[in-house]
Order: sequence, then C-alpha cells, then structure tokens
Amino acid sequence: MARIEAERRDLLSEVRKGSDVTELKFRLSIHGEDMHYPGEMISGCKLMEKCIDCCTELSNIRDGGDGGLFVHTEGNILRPVHMLDAVEIICWLIKQGNTSRVYGYEMYKTSEYNQQTDRSEVFDDPILTVKGDVTFVITAPDK
Repeated sequence: MARIEAERRDLLSEVRKGSDVTELKFRLSIHGEDMHYPGEMISGCKLMEKCIDCCTELSNIRDGGDGGLFVHTEGNILRPVHMLDAVEIICWLIKQGNTSRVYGYEMYKTSEYNQQTDRSEVFDDPILTVKGDVTFVITAPDK
C-alpha cells in the first residue's frame, strides 16, 4: 500500500510529552450535537466537558498516558456559546501532588456565527466564556 505524504506537516505544532509540559491550547468549533437550548445555545455542562477533556489530554501527556480519574471540578459559565461558534481552550497545571493533579482551564470564544447572515464574526479580542479548575487522581507509579 502506498504511503500518503502530508503536504503541510511542517505547520503542525511540536508534539511534546513529559512532566515539563505544563499547558496546552486547543481550538475547536462547537457543533450541533452539543446544542441543548433554544437559539442554538450550548449547554454549560457540554462547555465544561470540553474543557475537562482538554485537561485530561494534558494529564495524559504529562503522566505517560494515565490521564487519571476525574474527581472534582469547579467552573463558571461567564458568557453563552452557540452552535458554530469557534473557541480556544487553554489548560495549565496548577498543582501536582504524588497522585493528584489540579489543572486550570479557560475557554475563549474566538468567533461567533450569525445565523441570519450565515457568516462568522472573528473577534479581535477573544471573549472569556468559561473558567474553572479540575482535579484528577492518577495511578501511583509501579515501584
């Protein structure tokens, strides 16, 4: 089978692993399957779920694939997000214990879809929409 070569692989971000990785950024568009309320508004639980998923990925990268067990989160939904809005999620390490990790997360809306014009407005200044933290418990390393 012939191998397909990527044409723009050089534009990808560097893949880093290990405990020296202390933050990650994710960009995504909110799709219809996440819509929960009238006016194409997305459930706050779905927004926090996406943030926690990003924190899980950071934990996987830092702890060799053991993302750990999500045990606690606190978060605030500051602004609404609607279907087809684009967001950027930033997550970072706050505290590392022997078997626990606390990560902070923030979600920023970077563009907003306008259903009437069928266009997206890209913001000069992203809008903070979700802010919180999450705690994971990881498996103790074998000794």
